[in-house]
Amino acid sequence: MRSVRVLHVHRDFAPDRGGGGVARHIHGLATVAASRGFAVRVAAPKALPARETTSYEVRRCGPAGLWREVGWAEAVHVHGSRNPIAALAGLIGLVRGRRLVYTPHCYYDDGSWLKRTAKRFWDRTLERLLLQRSDNTVLLAPFWLDELRKRGFVVSAPVVMPNCVLKHSSLARPAGALPLGGRPALLTLGRLDVVKRLDDAIAALREPGLESAVLHVVGTGPDRARLEAVAQRIGVVDRVVFHGFVPDETVAAMAAGADCFLMTSGMEGGPTVLIEMMLMGRPVVASDIPGNRAILAAAGSQAGLYPLGDVAALACTILRAVAEAPARRIAAAARAHFTWEPRAAEIAALYRGSAPAGDRSRMTTP
Repeated sequence: MRSVRVLHVHRDFAPDRGGGGVARHIHGLATVAASRGFAVRVAAPKALPARETTSYEVRRCGPAGLWREVGWAEAVHVHGSRNPIAALAGLIGLVRGRRLVYTPHCYYDDGSWLKRTAKRFWDRTLERLLLQRSDNTVLLAPFWLDELRKRGFVVSAPVVMPNCVLKHSSLARPAGALPLGGRPALLTLGRLDVVKRLDDAIAALREPGLESAVLHVVGTGPDRARLEAVAQRIGVVDRVVFHGFVPDETVAAMAAGADCFLMTSGMEGGPTVLIEMMLMGRPVVASDIPGNRAILAAAGSQAGLYPLGDVAALACTILRAVAEAPARRIAAAARAHFTWEPRAAEIAALYRGSAPAGDRSRMTTP
């Protein structure tokens, strides 16, 4: 069967350098598609060369180079809601008659009044266009069908394909454990942003049973100064460790040495790191939001969910998770539901144009 040229576009791409969940998502798709004989490129203005050999090309490409890159491709897969570079690539793809696949990933509605107004304008124009005109819109879980309907969108040919990781991901297979301070030692990983609600995790350190706990925070972002101030103000600054950027191999070792992984976010599409921690067999505690719930429910680990913003419930859930040994069946279930390799045929169908579309009637608005 003839190969297809596939182009992925996102604002940044550094999957093996702490580049975030979307970059890891793209890396998995690109790796599996390349293994099926597709010619694959990833283009991003902030792309960094991979430290290891990949089976696909990575191009550092800004807006001026997109016309050429889209022209090379037969299928263009753009990633990230409200993403200017992805939207531009999508528009060029429509103009040049390329097959267009769109994955929104997640919608963050926080920010100043001006920022929220700009987001609403974007949704009524470019976001609406991408969702209506894409040949397929990839949704990371079934709940996104209703979420987009509530936002007033009409989506063309939705395809539900959960976020996954590669079976041999460095975070899914740690080489060893790095013991962390604290009883228990708590770990969280991701961009430091208000929407991640890490102040809930910091506040939980004052709850009964967690007097000797230490929270290890891995990642960078604009919310660090505020979080440090929160820890200082409530008297737990000596039990919150900000590690900044940490390479994947070290993160894997830290996770293997931690007693529990925390995901306290107010909004997630289908967090990659949550899947990676479950594949490692780590105890996981996560806020009960749709993106987290979809992953934990599929792996049979709903006991790790707590009501969003309920600090006392968060602390109780941590203590329960730490007391119970990680169940191998949860890691096995995560491997069955959330690894890319078994989805190779679905991925190939998506780029060849033969992926089955979801029920459009659920996506239309009155």
